[in-house]
Amino acid sequence: MTTKEKMAQTSRKKRAILSLVCGSAVGFICGFVGAGGGMMMLLLLIGVLGYELKTAVGTSVFIMTFTALTGSVSHFAIGGAPDIFCLVLCVLFTLLWARVAAIFANKASPKTLNRAVGVILILLGGAALAFNLVK
Repeated sequence: MTTKEKMAQTSRKKRAILSLVCGSAVGFICGFVGAGGGMMMLLLLIGVLGYELKTAVGTSVFIMTFTALTGSVSHFAIGGAPDIFCLVLCVLFTLLWARVAAIFANKASPKTLNRAVGVILILLGGAALAFNLVK
């Protein structure tokens, strides 16, 4: 597990270079295949850049905000319109479960939090595979 102290031992220059390389790689891959890069960035922030899990999750979500905003603006600019009912439901459930997750994350130990994130990533990967097989 990475700690803030361990992360602080890495030079600022090295972290900046790694950030540029990782961000560029994820941006290229996501742009090429049309996928969102939030989970890839999360894994890189933790594994390569050595961020503490809570910091990495916050950073990843912050990055995803701009990606989603850019996609939404582009979609609306070409005449796309959201289903208002689905939009409202998504916003409400996002706010609800973000609050629940924040309470859990603030009370959980780093080890428990790492395991929970691992389980969620495995479940999401399994769901993605299942949806592809059902098609």
